[in-house]
Amino acid sequence: MALFKPKNLSSGTGSNKFMGICEMGIMGFADRSADFDWADIFIEVEVGILDSDYSRTIRIRGSFDRDAKGTINGGSVLNRMYKFFGDIGCTVGINLKGNCETEDGKAIKDIAKYLNDNHCSEETIPGTTPSLDYLGYVYKELNKKSGKAYTTVHYRLFPNTSTGNVDLASHVKWLKTNNYLKEAPATPVPPQGTVEFPVGTAVEDVL
Repeated sequence: MALFKPKNLSSGTGSNKFMGICEMGIMGFADRSADFDWADIFIEVEVGILDSDYSRTIRIRGSFDRDAKGTINGGSVLNRMYKFFGDIGCTVGINLKGNCETEDGKAIKDIAKYLNDNHCSEETIPGTTPSLDYLGYVYKELNKKSGKAYTTVHYRLFPNTSTGNVDLASHVKWLKTNNYLKEAPATPVPPQGTVEFPVGTAVEDVL
């Protein structure tokens, strides 16, 4: 029986089959939190996409909310991180001091190494697109300040199944309806004083 994929959200919408819902696998993780003073969490996830020669990057980044004693008491980046970790079956987390540890309290000194060792998709040939375990959503996001549209991979991943496809489509619809995900228009208007509308390849998180 053929898989059901909603026409308006399935992989290959429009003329670019690498936009919309795409099959993808995790190629590797990097921790860049040390590169930015404001980032308590900055995890980059490199994903390979079906039939694409180029990988894309999911970025989960942000800072913690802390009380007067420096104890963590919130932060939207934690919600994004835990949702993503749940999607890939990862059970590690952040303690009250802001350090990574396992569920049973064992410290994780290098979160990128831990994720690379335990949560990359399998590769049939090293260095090639890995097994396509997941479905993700790829779209163009408009940066109003720069006037540029960036190819963005939403941080949520769903199982690469017919049910996962329907669930991801429903999730994206909900994000759009509630203005959490704003795609750049098909024909964007350049900012005043510019001639072109350049397209970059940076990735921004969606809250």
